[in-house]
Amino acid sequence: MTEREKLLQQVRMYNFALIEVGLFLNSHPKNAAALAYHRTNQAKYNEAVAAYEAKFGPLSSLEAQEANEWQWISDPWPWEGADN
Repeated sequence: MTEREKLLQQVRMYNFALIEVGLFLNSHPKNAAALAYHRTNQAKYNEAVAAYEAKFGPLSSLEAQEANEWQWISDPWPWEGADN
């Protein structure tokens, strides 16, 4: 597994955890353990995204920064083997 794949896997893992705990919190909004779990995973997700984007660029066009050119299009697309 390449470094890119490892970092992307971390992003996906924390994203999944956030979605799942968010669904739980929809029906248990005052659950202190779930809220703490959400806060912890939100911080880890943000760190994972920052680490990935620092090395490999934005994960989506929403995070793309316009410098001198639109760099979002320069990254390999998933079907080009970047995500396999």
